[in-house]
Amino acid sequence: MARRERPRARPTGRGVMLALAGLGLLLAAYWERQGMLLVPAALCLGVVALGWWWALEPAGRVRLGVPGVVEEGQGATIRIVGDARHARARWSTHGPGDDRSLLLEGHLDDAGRAEVPLGEQPRGRWRLAPVDVVALDPFRVVRTIRTVDPGASLVVGPATLDVAPATLRSDRDSGREARSRTADSVDAMVREWRPGDPRRRVHWRQSAKRGQLMVRQESNPAVDDHVVVVATALAEGLGREAEDRLARAACSIVRSLAGRDGAVVVRETGAPSIGAAAQGPVMWRDRDAALAAFATMAASPAAPAERPGTEEAVPAHVVALQESAPERWTLAPGSTLWLVADPWAAARAVSPGSRVRVRRWIDGVGPARELS
Repeated sequence: MARRERPRARPTGRGVMLALAGLGLLLAAYWERQGMLLVPAALCLGVVALGWWWALEPAGRVRLGVPGVVEEGQGATIRIVGDARHARARWSTHGPGDDRSLLLEGHLDDAGRAEVPLGEQPRGRWRLAPVDVVALDPFRVVRTIRTVDPGASLVVGPATLDVAPATLRSDRDSGREARSRTADSVDAMVREWRPGDPRRRVHWRQSAKRGQLMVRQESNPAVDDHVVVVATALAEGLGREAEDRLARAACSIVRSLAGRDGAVVVRETGAPSIGAAAQGPVMWRDRDAALAAFATMAASPAAPAERPGTEEAVPAHVVALQESAPERWTLAPGSTLWLVADPWAAARAVSPGSRVRVRRWIDGVGPARELS
């Protein structure tokens, strides 16, 4: 709901003329001692007084409904909700974005309501401009200018695609340590319950012993969660379009992985820009939260030690632009390398590390085929 502000009232030309006429009749009645002139004077001033009362009291009830979070390519609208007193009132605002010169204006309907189309906006967070509602009283002697600040931003997340579970399957198990190293320790086989853990993994005996819900570790704890590494550092300097392509692929993969058991850890090779990337394992099943997080993703430089391919790397889904990926990647066994390419880009030969799956993500289409 939008912030509420007091209206500003200004007399119209008719209101000024009626006020002057009423004051003139009062002076004439006093000067000429003509009581009959008080009646038209009272009528003129009474109409002006009613107009001001209407403007300052009932005309101030206007609310806004903001769109919130949308995907790229989806149109957003602002809802203006007034009452019958605002029928046919004129509204105006400016379109969101870096360039606020786009003026949007129109009239409310007979119920005092309107939907303001904002059009399709690029990925990002765009501050919504205040909405001005200009209404006239029934006598048209006072003009009320009501400025309502939405107090919110339009969040445009990347367009996402559904990814089949088979596409996300990798040789992850080959990159894990042998479970036999931890099988003899109960403490290494269980952990505290986290939101999203399935009921079948609850270890009831250990839960009763420790007084809190515990779940079985079905894999090595270090790689239990899905890890997605977004190569934002290598995308620096390639332009906004390249960043958007990287965000679409990364968000789609994260959203699809979130539908499985376990959380998803999102890391960036550049400076943190994804909303929830630095908060550890996150359940990305909430669509709006995921779109809002990737709406702010941007390419930025980082130290070489923070890029994928270091010794401390774990099996992960690495998402990188094809035009920025080096010819040879050194990734942990069991990783999946996603090369994000333009629809017209030629296939690129990449020599990944052993037991690493390489897939090519065609922008706007999704994973196309594997590369060798």
